[in-house]
Amino acid sequence: MLKTSRLGTRFFAHLALGGCASGDESAEHLHLKALAIAAARAAEWEAEAEVAGTTPGGEPWRADVLASRGSARVAIEVQWSPQDDATTRARQARYAASGVRALWLFRRPGVLRDAEVPALRVEGTLSRGLTILGLPAVEALAAVFARRLTFGIREGAAAQVTVHGAVGTCWGRECGALNRAVQEVEVAFAASRAVLPLAAFGETIDLLTPLLSSDPARGPVRRLSDGTASATCFRCGRPLDRFGRHSRFVAAAGPLRITPAWAALIATAPDFRPAWGIAPAAATP
Repeated sequence: MLKTSRLGTRFFAHLALGGCASGDESAEHLHLKALAIAAARAAEWEAEAEVAGTTPGGEPWRADVLASRGSARVAIEVQWSPQDDATTRARQARYAASGVRALWLFRRPGVLRDAEVPALRVEGTLSRGLTILGLPAVEALAAVFARRLTFGIREGAAAQVTVHGAVGTCWGRECGALNRAVQEVEVAFAASRAVLPLAAFGETIDLLTPLLSSDPARGPVRRLSDGTASATCFRCGRPLDRFGRHSRFVAAAGPLRITPAWAALIATAPDFRPAWGIAPAAATP
């Protein structure tokens, strides 16, 4: 059962003498279960530890914590010991078959990245504090029950965009102008980040226009005959696909609402690896 000490610390204790289903669980495991129950109840969910159930096909499951509100049910699984991805997906499928959503809290690095399996890594220690995605575990779990858990960079999200540029010399012999040229665009939201090379904007150059302020030393971004985009020299108009770079700079930075066009473009980013994260409260649509 969940109890609270005189100092306000939450912990689990035996309800009565006898067998213990949690006898092999670490102190961190038990502490996270207590935090999950507290977060769920604070958000007006009913929550209990070690709740068992079966799928319609008769497969058994036992949730570390099961929270329910109305017809909605959410399981919180604290996975402190190693577990391979195939096992995680199989256990997640059992929960899904029972109409239960599940969140996994892993100790190990290399957390599974899967839109169908919400999974976060827990870091730190009990003495120094447990954190999830850089937040105190209690805050991260509160955000989960506030519906701020998110995967990837979804349409409608209030992301952050940074336009990176480089200062370089135009390669034209008769020109040689020193340009401030746009090079790439970085989009970040929660734990996900995508870097879009300028060439990717060939068909969607108009997406960049609202982001860039006037700069006399920066030529326009133009669509080339091969369908890609390139910065061009402000003096002679040559594409600046090759030039000596002297230094990098930030051409623009600020909030960006992800439209369908931006979402489609981000999905093509060569290094985009969507991840589960906690969205800022103000960024939740």
